[in-house]
Amino acid sequence: MAMWKKLACVGLIGAALAFAGCGSEHKVAVIDYQKLEASSPKIQSIEKEINDKDKEIRDRLDQDSQSGLSDEDMQKKVQSAQQERMIFIQSKQKQIQSMVESQAAQIAKEKGIGIVMHKRAVPGGAVDITDEVMAKIDGASKAASGAASSASK
Repeated sequence: MAMWKKLACVGLIGAALAFAGCGSEHKVAVIDYQKLEASSPKIQSIEKEINDKDKEIRDRLDQDSQSGLSDEDMQKKVQSAQQERMIFIQSKQKQIQSMVESQAAQIAKEKGIGIVMHKRAVPGGAVDITDEVMAKIDGASKAASGAASSASK
């Protein structure tokens, strides 16, 4: 079953590249998500929020386990904590995805790029806009925090 998913994914990528016209009027751009995660201070701060939330949940569960709860009550606490963690992580992942997509769309529009894809999905010949996306994400966060701090003064 996984093989069919891979083949379908490769087929979709191929179709996207074919429709994008590689080298004609529609250019293809790529974003290196690993580089963004490793280098963007804004994305790293969101990942730190995720790690801090994980620690908070683990600490809370440790306290609950030492409070003498029944196995059934403890199991409910664990399930609730897992759900809370999953919801938090999903919201933060959506936040990152939204930031990257909006900045990539803006750059693509400025450069006349027809499609933006994950760097791993494109074998070569595409414009890498990772650094520009990172600059806009981090610049936007600095501008927003600067505006917020000047507004509070």
